[in-house]
Amino acid sequence: MRSRIDSRVVFLFFCFLFAFLLLEGRVAYLQIYKGEELAVQAVERRMVTLKMGNFYRGDILDREGRSLLDSQVVYRLAVFPSLIRDLPQTVERLSALLPQESRQIEETLTDEVKSKNPFIFQFTLDQEEAAELERENIPGIYAAPLRDRYGPQALARHIVGSVTGSVLQGSVEKGLNGIESFYNKELTPRESLVELGVVVNGRGEALKGGELLARGKKGAVAGGNDVVLTLDRDVQQAVENILDEHTEKGAAVLIDIPSGEIRALASRPSYSYNQGFLQGEEFDRCFGLYHPGSVFKIAVAAAALAEGVVDADEKFNCNGKYVFQSGEEISCWKSEGHGELTFSEAFAHSCNSVFVETAMRLGSLTLEHYAQLLGLEKGIAGYSKEKGGVVQIGGLPGEVGNAALGQDGVTVSPVNLAALAAAIARGGIYRSPALVKSICGPHGEVVKEIESPPAQRVLPQHVAEEVQKMMELAVADGTGKKAQTPGLGSAGKTGSAETGRVDEQGEAVVDAWFVGYAPLEKPQLAVAVFVEGGGSGGDAAALIFKEIILALQSAI
Repeated sequence: MRSRIDSRVVFLFFCFLFAFLLLEGRVAYLQIYKGEELAVQAVERRMVTLKMGNFYRGDILDREGRSLLDSQVVYRLAVFPSLIRDLPQTVERLSALLPQESRQIEETLTDEVKSKNPFIFQFTLDQEEAAELERENIPGIYAAPLRDRYGPQALARHIVGSVTGSVLQGSVEKGLNGIESFYNKELTPRESLVELGVVVNGRGEALKGGELLARGKKGAVAGGNDVVLTLDRDVQQAVENILDEHTEKGAAVLIDIPSGEIRALASRPSYSYNQGFLQGEEFDRCFGLYHPGSVFKIAVAAAALAEGVVDADEKFNCNGKYVFQSGEEISCWKSEGHGELTFSEAFAHSCNSVFVETAMRLGSLTLEHYAQLLGLEKGIAGYSKEKGGVVQIGGLPGEVGNAALGQDGVTVSPVNLAALAAAIARGGIYRSPALVKSICGPHGEVVKEIESPPAQRVLPQHVAEEVQKMMELAVADGTGKKAQTPGLGSAGKTGSAETGRVDEQGEAVVDAWFVGYAPLEKPQLAVAVFVEGGGSGGDAAALIFKEIILALQSAI
């Protein structure tokens, strides 16, 4: 009998234990696994909300993690009609606080409050007005801290790009061009909507001291990822300032020679962002295709030396023009001719006659091959798959001659010409210009590294070294004298490219170029400067190159 009672007690004990464990498991499940979701649901039942587009789009950063957008916090007037206690008094208090907006406030509140749907005004408040509104503590009225994506100090605007879409109207922003477009998927928040809400009590009144909250589906707002570029904000700022001082239309590209990373991309005219509208010129001259003029002689010289059709010390005679067998002529820029000079001197003084003859020895197919080999047609890794240049030379003697001077059949972007100078400075090793380093999460964690193609040798080292000497001579004693940088030394090539256009006075429009690198010992920066309609590359473009290098000399 006793054993039967004992077994019943044990059975009941395990039944109670099992029930207790089930209860504890349920509590743990609700607190740990479902806790966050239930907490959100509890808050939502006690919130009055206003839905709008998720304005936490990812940032675009420089290589040090500094924003290039200069995003600004702006305040807008958010209205929750169900929380307004006295409409006439609310209108009166708001009108006194914001007299310049009083008419719009009165008309809009009187009309919109009837619907009971929360809404937001289009106009913005400054920080002082927002603080005063908070002190006034008007029921149902809040200063909502939102973000203007682009501030007045935004940099690299052409490469950053722009967006469309109004978060105030409930749509998430979408990239239109530049990095904003190319990496739109990464920058776009995972949730398209965000809620601005106010917690209320059981009577539907805002809790005393309650703030305006921004919430996503799970409480915290899910923002987009950041895109980290290779640009350096300080370098970019310096280059943009110099361009603003010297030209209305042009571009400058800076490439870090050891790594191949782009440090600055500046195009002028720039454009500004004004309440969602773009003002200015969106065309990015850094990636535009132009005749490079005599800058293309860098590629011609490299090809000729590599193919052995010319020697650096070979002597030529320039009488001011090159005459083809057909009788047609190509004039040298120096009408009286350069007289007797070596190939190196012909490069330094940009003698057209010598380079037409050199190109004739190479032929169009060989020139095209070396243009491709030297990266003049390549796009930018991690950004653009479009060609960075087009070199298609006809087989006629005149077409080959004009191509040798960077004219007919040859168009290249400033980015690709900077990469060409960097390849020469590296001793004949080409690195594809890199613009994007990585994609990072909202907390700085690296989500994805953007890899560049491996470096490759495109010229024998001795050939690259000969071209280096020619580029040094061009600055020391040739057409590029105005690019000399005391204490550092520099090398480069000038270019003056005919456009086929004329200005208002009927004068031919000539684009100016200077492409080079510095310092001479352990070169660090390759630079391409383009001045649209600048005339002589030895003047306008060479001077800008010099100012850029001197402004950055502490960094190199």
